[in-house]
Amino acid sequence: MVAYSDSLIRELQDADVIVLGIPMYNFNIPSTLSSYFDHIARAGITFRYTANGPEGLLQNKKAVVFITRGGSYGSDHPQTAYVRQFLGFLGIEDVEFVHAEGLAIDEASRAAALESAREQIARLGRQAD
Repeated sequence: MVAYSDSLIRELQDADVIVLGIPMYNFNIPSTLSSYFDHIARAGITFRYTANGPEGLLQNKKAVVFITRGGSYGSDHPQTAYVRQFLGFLGIEDVEFVHAEGLAIDEASRAAALESAREQIARLGRQAD
């Protein structure tokens, strides 16, 4: 299990940009993502404790997080806050969120949410150029 965790951590250490796709399950992240977070949060490797509190060791990285939800909950939902806090704990402060919400309300809501997400993705692509 440690070798698996080590490989996940190496992937993060080697990456300049981290991309996460996260559906909302029961108002939170899926259990598989929670398990992934458990594997990559390792004291002395991805964060350390200091006299001033924890310090993330995966600095100078960007994360792009795609969140999908059947209903409409807004960007200040606790799920978004948790992901931002966890990434920040690891030292990843440059985080962009793309929300696609209201996907299960009706076809019009779904189409509008997907179009908005596409526009956000295009904007992110232009920023990367």
